[in-house]
Amino acid sequence: MTTLADAFASFRTSAWRLEARDDYDVPEYADELSAFRAGLPRPPRSDGWKDIVQGAVWRGAHIGRVRLVGRPISDYTRFEFALYEENVAWGEDVRLADRTWLDGSWADAPDVWLFDDEIAFRQDYTDEGRYLGASRIDAGPVREMRRLTLAAAVPLADFRLTDAPLPRPESAPAAALPYITSV
Repeated sequence: MTTLADAFASFRTSAWRLEARDDYDVPEYADELSAFRAGLPRPPRSDGWKDIVQGAVWRGAHIGRVRLVGRPISDYTRFEFALYEENVAWGEDVRLADRTWLDGSWADAPDVWLFDDEIAFRQDYTDEGRYLGASRIDAGPVREMRRLTLAAAVPLADFRLTDAPLPRPESAPAAALPYITSV
């Protein structure tokens, strides 16, 4: 069975992520997050994401994400927002959607990845945001999640990170979260 690492190594045309959590506990970002919280300059990134994004772009593939933004805005969301400018400069299509722009069922949306419109994974986390692993799921609902969230989301440059909910764009559908099944 294909693993998440296999999918990253072999995707041909596209990789897309729905990033739905407000907080993540990522050990690789601990120093950067601490510096951010203290208002210090961020140390250079060492997560390898630049190589993944640029490798995809150089071979003509598309890589993107939609980040759901909840309220109140967490320190981690503010930290990620600062990182996204680099991601966009490297070629990633980063879009954001205020969680209030979507139907209430999206409150518990999982993080998912979709590769080449065919292979999908759900990423599981503890309540504190520690990564537990990924499980293969049916790609159909994830394609629908992508369609719905892309319709609601705006490019990074057009999103204001504010504690007040933002006005809902006319393009934002009020559809419920699709039901996800395992493969």
